[in-house]
Amino acid sequence: MYATIREQLIAEGMTRMLEQLLDLRGLSLTHELRERLAGCQDENQLLQWFDRAVTATSITEIFDD
Repeated sequence: MYATIREQLIAEGMTRMLEQLLDLRGLSLTHELRERLAGCQDENQLLQWFDRAVTATSITEIFDD
């Protein structure tokens, strides 16, 4: 159970960091994307979105899989 709680806390922290990065870059999340981001528990997926968010010029470039 410890790993599950740990993974959840990591995902929540990564989600907050990604939301802050998007906000600082002036990229707005739609309601649907905000729900998708909040529901994501996959650390690799969150890292991929974060990496894309660093250079993306649109929100679509980040979440279009």
